[in-house]
Amino acid sequence: MQRLKTSILLVAIIFLAGCQANQPKNSKDLFDFGWKFTKGEAIGAENPNFIDQGWQDVDLPHDWSIEGPFSKENASFSRGAWLPAGKCAYRKSFEIKKNQKDKRFVIYFEGAYRNSEVWINGNFLGTRPLGYASFHYDMTPYINFGGNNTLTVKLDNSAQPGSRWYTGTGIYRHVHLITTDKLYVPVWGNYIVTNDCSAKEATIKIETEIKNDYNEEKSIIVRQTAFDSNSNEVSSIETKENLAAGESKINKSTLKVKNPLLWNPTTPNLYRIKTELIVNGNVAYAENTKTGIRKIEFDATNGFFLNGKNIKLKGVCLHHDGGPLGAAVYARTTERQLEILREMGCNAVRTAHNPFSEEFMNICDSMGFFVMSEMFDEWEKVKEPATTQNGEKIRIPVNYYADIFKKWADKDLTDFVLRDRNHPSVIMWSIGNEIDQMRRPEGAPIGKRLADIVHKLDYRPVTNGVHGYGWGVWPDSTAAATSDIYGYNYIKDDGFIKERKLQPNTMAIVTEHESAQSFYPRGTYLYGDDKKAWWDKLAYEHKDAYEWVEGRDIRGESGMDAWKWVKNRPYVMGMFIWTGFDYLGEVIPFGWPARSSSFAPIDLCGFPKDGFFFYQSQWTDQPMVHIFPHWNLEGHEGETVTVYAYTNCDEVELFQDGKSLGKQKNDTKGVEYQSWDAVYQAGELKAISYINGNQVAEKTVKTAGAPAKILISTRKTEMTANSQDLIYVECTVVDKDGNLVPKADNKIEFSIDGPAVIAGVGNGNNMSHEPFQANYRNAFNGKCLAIIKSTNTAGEIIITAKSVDLESANISLSSK
Repeated sequence: MQRLKTSILLVAIIFLAGCQANQPKNSKDLFDFGWKFTKGEAIGAENPNFIDQGWQDVDLPHDWSIEGPFSKENASFSRGAWLPAGKCAYRKSFEIKKNQKDKRFVIYFEGAYRNSEVWINGNFLGTRPLGYASFHYDMTPYINFGGNNTLTVKLDNSAQPGSRWYTGTGIYRHVHLITTDKLYVPVWGNYIVTNDCSAKEATIKIETEIKNDYNEEKSIIVRQTAFDSNSNEVSSIETKENLAAGESKINKSTLKVKNPLLWNPTTPNLYRIKTELIVNGNVAYAENTKTGIRKIEFDATNGFFLNGKNIKLKGVCLHHDGGPLGAAVYARTTERQLEILREMGCNAVRTAHNPFSEEFMNICDSMGFFVMSEMFDEWEKVKEPATTQNGEKIRIPVNYYADIFKKWADKDLTDFVLRDRNHPSVIMWSIGNEIDQMRRPEGAPIGKRLADIVHKLDYRPVTNGVHGYGWGVWPDSTAAATSDIYGYNYIKDDGFIKERKLQPNTMAIVTEHESAQSFYPRGTYLYGDDKKAWWDKLAYEHKDAYEWVEGRDIRGESGMDAWKWVKNRPYVMGMFIWTGFDYLGEVIPFGWPARSSSFAPIDLCGFPKDGFFFYQSQWTDQPMVHIFPHWNLEGHEGETVTVYAYTNCDEVELFQDGKSLGKQKNDTKGVEYQSWDAVYQAGELKAISYINGNQVAEKTVKTAGAPAKILISTRKTEMTANSQDLIYVECTVVDKDGNLVPKADNKIEFSIDGPAVIAGVGNGNNMSHEPFQANYRNAFNGKCLAIIKSTNTAGEIIITAKSVDLESANISLSSK
């Protein structure tokens, strides 16, 4: 029996050894933990013997600017949210074993803001000025095998104002350590095209760059295998290649997939393409690339098509920040944003106005969002954006990209496309946003050069968010013609008519237009003396800001018009509103103390404003109705107040204290809202919507009493114990009957029992200077938020929210 056990053990060891020999010699490991950080110059920190004992311990992603404080003295000014910026440095030590000398080591940064300089063991690897670019370096020649290695990163974000929006400062995206064999596929070396498909069959074309860093020729088999979402193999092919020492070669192969599960917004089916390099029967290298099989088409008459179906793009522009988290955005932040946008009816995102993270693209793939992926906000000319100071509209230049465009644009654009061209969510590339040179012939050769780079690398069309259409300064025709799809920023109805006459056969999309949302913060309704008091508190000496804000009424009706012009023009593929979420910086039309924008139908914390429901009424089919303002208008008793409704149903009826104020029709094929004049008195408003005479939706708003308790809600109750997952805890202040108190500003304190930390807090008030990193937050118009982050420890978590004179609340979460 003992001999049998020994034989079995020996067989098992031989089997495991054989398995190990056939394992791919590569990995892509998250390199986010155990970094040291300091603000300032950090002279000599690249020396591996430098002593960083006093530096701060941080994990990535990390944005130190978001720590604050807000100050009028900060050089970032209002465009940068009045937050600090400057120079900083990071260091990380790690070991590589002696037995790994035959491997290759690459450090991969998804983004570091900005002017990064990277060293390994005192050896300079390179620099990357653009803070949004992903970049990587081969560290192999400088690795200390069997000993300690020190990676140093220096960043310089001291030239301020450095952007038209908040950028953050630091290594604010993930870092990866890539380990490979010396026979490998370089970073971004796989190109997978899945646009040739039908319900019966899909053709997947694959171009794979193969590199041989050995000092001898290698005969290899390249195996490409497609797996469905259940890891079932659906297609495979093998081809042979010979690579001389140091040679690089492009291998081309084609897979056929029968009855493919197509990618679309409703069922975003993803496939996995496994690429293997096999030498003498052993897998020397393997990588997996997710992709989606779908067919995108564009038409000058009927717009955009996915898998043969005509689809209107109902899009929003987004900036890269995560509100209270600043630029250090985690996957859950993006997931939650897209969940809320989908509930609004949104199906597309424009990345304004820079490359977003890989993580963002992956989530759009898995959730079925279309992406207009945008590269540049500046070409060769520095922008001087409109800003307000003391209520006066002024212009200040920003130190963003124009000074390095000639040197870096081609490289940045190339890497941008190479990194993201396998994502099914990406349907077009934007090479610019409101570029001044597009107004003149000099923009044509630049636009053509950039478009040619994209066309060389990928099959998807190029667009450009061109301004001028809305202000009567028409772009140069030769410059505009360098794009495959004409991108219109803020074009109006007469502009559409003019442009169609000038360019009757062009493909068109509204790359940007204002949203149907007031500039005032969420839930802010001002009448009479209340409005005067609100503005008096700002103490602006000039009226530009006031006139700018008041020019966009409570409904944001010009934003409604923008959708109307697009909705009724089949040839226009869709539109992207400015913006989906409020974001840090670009506080116009306000100035200090505003530190974030207020353009969007969703505030900085993800709480919907009234405009959210307008788009829901236009972009969704599930019966709904929304009315505003709230009904706590103390001091206005007996005054006439206009009540507005948004619905996607045939009719809507408003009741005040049980009495009907009338039923109104709603043209569901048009773009409408309803309104009634009501005499304000404390009580109840109820809106009821009908389809074919049947009641299908209702919304009730009651005059709330005094704040009495806190309600807590979350979208999920479980997170992963990886120090990177989040749960957003939303708090609402209600009266004794459970009604939202729409003006409540109670200070709410958060405590945690269990393995979690508070990553950030917020309330959606664009003028609050409370710190984002704290354990408390004042409610703003009845709401506030705490963002809970997991640790590496699993366990049960209790979150408690309490406030003086209010009934506290808690919620049970878990980390696994």
